[in-house]
Amino acid sequence: MDQDRPDRSPEAIAKRKKAADQARAANIRAGYTHDPFLEEVTARYVAGEITRDEMREVLIRKFSPT
Repeated sequence: MDQDRPDRSPEAIAKRKKAADQARAANIRAGYTHDPFLEEVTARYVAGEITRDEMREVLIRKFSPT
């Protein structure tokens, strides 16, 4: 198994989904409005397609002022 890639076991996916759901709930309480791009990137992270660091890089590129 490639140690640089996320664990794609059902247990690992469930753990990432729970964390993402909790973060989304906290953000909604803080006024978050639905962002399709953010939700798509989060879904890729939850599925184990990208690492947490890769997710962070994608979001920084998208939302940082140029």
